[in-house]
Amino acid sequence: MPDFNPLLQPWELPPFSRVRAEHVVPAITAIIATNRQTLSDIVATQTDMPNWDDLVIAVDATDARLEEAISLIDVLSMVRTDDTAWLLAANACNTIVEEYKAWKKAHQGLFRAYQELENSPIARNFDAARQAALAKILREFRLCGIELPLERQQQLARVNGQISPLQGQFLDNLEKDSAQWHKRVDDISLLEGLPSTLQQHFAQLAKAAGHDGWLIPLDFNTHQQIMMYAHNRALREEYFLAYFTRASDQAPHSGLHDNAPLLETLLTLRQQKARLLGFDNFAQLRQASLSGGSTAQIKAFLERQIELSKPTRLKDTEALDAFARERGISDVQGWDQEYLVEQLREQRFGNALKDLRNYLPLEGTLRRLCLFSERMFGVTIVEQHEFERWHDHVRLFEISEQGQSLGHLYLDPFKRSNGLDFASTFTLRNRRITAEGRPVLPIALMSCNFTPPAENQPCLLDHLDLRVLFHEFGHCLQQILTRSPHHGLSGISQLARSTAEFAGQLFEGWCQSREFLLWLGAHHSTGVRLSESQVDAVLAALQTQASRQTAIQLTFALLDFELHTRHGDGREVAQVFEEVQRRIPQLKLPPSCRLANGFDYMVTGYQAMVYAYLWSGVLATEVFKRFEEDWVFNPETGREFRETFFSPGDAQSLLTAVQAFLGHPVDALFTPSPAADAD
Repeated sequence: MPDFNPLLQPWELPPFSRVRAEHVVPAITAIIATNRQTLSDIVATQTDMPNWDDLVIAVDATDARLEEAISLIDVLSMVRTDDTAWLLAANACNTIVEEYKAWKKAHQGLFRAYQELENSPIARNFDAARQAALAKILREFRLCGIELPLERQQQLARVNGQISPLQGQFLDNLEKDSAQWHKRVDDISLLEGLPSTLQQHFAQLAKAAGHDGWLIPLDFNTHQQIMMYAHNRALREEYFLAYFTRASDQAPHSGLHDNAPLLETLLTLRQQKARLLGFDNFAQLRQASLSGGSTAQIKAFLERQIELSKPTRLKDTEALDAFARERGISDVQGWDQEYLVEQLREQRFGNALKDLRNYLPLEGTLRRLCLFSERMFGVTIVEQHEFERWHDHVRLFEISEQGQSLGHLYLDPFKRSNGLDFASTFTLRNRRITAEGRPVLPIALMSCNFTPPAENQPCLLDHLDLRVLFHEFGHCLQQILTRSPHHGLSGISQLARSTAEFAGQLFEGWCQSREFLLWLGAHHSTGVRLSESQVDAVLAALQTQASRQTAIQLTFALLDFELHTRHGDGREVAQVFEEVQRRIPQLKLPPSCRLANGFDYMVTGYQAMVYAYLWSGVLATEVFKRFEEDWVFNPETGREFRETFFSPGDAQSLLTAVQAFLGHPVDALFTPSPAADAD
């Protein structure tokens, strides 16, 4: 073991550049050994007359130390994908941590101490936040099976032991299959229509691979842009089929990394887990653990969204088919739709959306987003320049209020060949108050996956990029602006999925605001502001064929929900997908499509919860109406929003917060219809 291990030293900001592979396993092993001893000491002193500080805060401190070390390792694992020693160490850590978590979840002495605290006279005087934190801790113990008979606990442990590695294998298959596919291009005419920055990115990839021309990778960002902008229909078809058959028996590589059997096994194991814990299906278990709602509510909500959106979806499909016929396409396929939508928008509104990029340079847009957040939420955001980072592009911002630091936000803006294939927000540390009354400040990381800047041209954002930036920034503010003192309530990773997605969805509302876009946009080279006519054209273009995005969300949500509520009814995953397609046919996905095989949300914490995007989106739309009524730059409304949604952490439900902010109930949006199946 090295004499100095940065993972074992206290830090205000993560020591990214000092952590090496040889530090990882010794550090995690040492932290877990200390935690085990600490928990044993806590149980020994807190069984008879437990108190908040010596039980809850003391255990939280052990959780926090391990979680912060693991978060640091996870971030570095995202960028050190070619470092074999690092990956081996990180994988070894995962095994060690899973074993420790299983031990802690089954610790009868610790569970009894929490029960004793809940039933003690002092608990009657706990405020609502403490009561919520304690109830959540006990619920998590119970949903890990601690009250089951020993034999069923052992069965549950075996099931859990199988689920985790299978989820990792699912992601590994997807990553390997995506990395194996690429298309080498020697004729630039094949790339006609694609943004010049993307073409230059392909050229850089080709050069790095040792040949001339262009190299097209298989990833989410590239998929979006090829589907939207590539004039060459054959290229769109080839790329579409490669993307939607990833990790399947239909993939171009003859199914070398087929996720179908893995997914079937995972669904079976999740069903077994739910049954062992007394639930009918895995979706019910997820609701009990994350939000306490019912699958009947979710089913009713999805059915309502399908019916409400149907007229617009049919109208948009007919309009797009008619436009396609005008352009000589009589059989519109899935790989044509995004492209035709862009062409239709261009016909009606010129280059409004393409030109918008020139008015949204990343640097200026980010600066104005910070200024806006300062005004609305009463904070100060200052970029830091001296800090440890894992890549030169990484940036750091400190958020403070009245001279007091509230937390830090890391920004990793660009897509890299060895980085993530999606935008996301990570929690590096949750806010908490120690037993000594000292605040530990939260840290968030937003990874945006933007196309890197090309030579002599800055990174320019299209409207989708803009929404990504605002969405992830909303997540980060929710992580940092909480005032919750409780480790188990303060972080966004602690929230129900619908609550966690709400802030991101709400922030996207400003991207669709006429007044806000007029203030936001400025040409990257001239500084000229967006005109009213330009903004009006952009917003009208965005509303054109907007139902397609609803169809995409409904397809993913319904597929996920059906797989996790009705597994075992005799249908295979492909059959469930076919039925979803029949209900939502707008996307025109071909029979060879294997959507679920490449759907990473099935194994990254969103399983049985994908509906949360739609659910939170509906609520965010309602809440944003108040911002429009009060003025989208109204700081009083912003402060009230902060206090209602950000400050409490996970101490109240999203519906409760929304109704408090709006001043009227919204339950009707989510109330099951009489025909909905009961839990």
